[in-house]
Amino acid sequence: MDIHRIRCFLSLAELMNFTRAAEKQCITQSSMSQQIQGLENEIGVQLFVRNKRNVMLTPAGEFLKQEFLELIEKYEAVLAQTRRIANRENNHLSICYHGPPNWTFLLPMIQKFQKENRDFQLELAVENWGEMPNGLVTRQFDVAFVEGAEITHNNQIESFYLYRDYTCFAMHKSHRLARKAKLTEDDIKGEQIVMVDQHVGAKSMHGVHERLVQSGVDMSSVTLVKRFENCMAMVSSGMAIVPMPRSFRQPNQSEIVYIDYDRKETYTDNYIAWLKCNTAPSLFVFIEFIKDSIRGLLPSLSF
Repeated sequence: MDIHRIRCFLSLAELMNFTRAAEKQCITQSSMSQQIQGLENEIGVQLFVRNKRNVMLTPAGEFLKQEFLELIEKYEAVLAQTRRIANRENNHLSICYHGPPNWTFLLPMIQKFQKENRDFQLELAVENWGEMPNGLVTRQFDVAFVEGAEITHNNQIESFYLYRDYTCFAMHKSHRLARKAKLTEDDIKGEQIVMVDQHVGAKSMHGVHERLVQSGVDMSSVTLVKRFENCMAMVSSGMAIVPMPRSFRQPNQSEIVYIDYDRKETYTDNYIAWLKCNTAPSLFVFIEFIKDSIRGLLPSLSF
């Protein structure tokens, strides 16, 4: 059974007219009839009831229609993914990360890389915490910026340690804590804290939540939201303070200030990761560029 025969069947099942189905497949009506008859002979089942006026699907034909629709969808998805993989061998690179879409740490490096490698076609994607390793394995992405906890015990993935990202708190510039040099757990007691729900939303602050608990912060009254953007909206309105990795800071937001949390235990270790068997030259050009670039950023990321 070939794909052309399946497509002929689906065209007739949709249009219920041999002439119009043949036109859709760019074949003659006689060829369409031969394809349908050949399919019925091949599987030994009558798929259509037809007379001079009408064409109707049999119950078996209705079942096969649904199954073939799913089969064609899967077939086309496989072909598209195959083409994407082939294209990536020729200067195409799919980059994934979690965090704010305008992640301060990452985007300037990508912009610089694009300027220095204008022949490279870059594609960016933002994914939830924990979902990127599977995207690397299935070749949905070529390279990902991940937290160490996401790739532990995954033998299919290679990685390179980039930096340790400590925690800060974002707040409106009018907040009573906005003039502090650093914050302690005593400073934030009783404050309205909001952060991303690590169970239902983007989990980029998963480690921050755990380490705040470890450092003695009472997280039972924290307001949990599904999106990081919602956190920042509450900060901008002066309704709450938000713990986040320091690299998430947005320098162009004049109404928001970021105060470091005075506990070295609240950090996340960040890596660049890729599939071990991915040998695309563009991938390794990018990885080496990131390795070189991160050295210049380390002083601004240190505690």
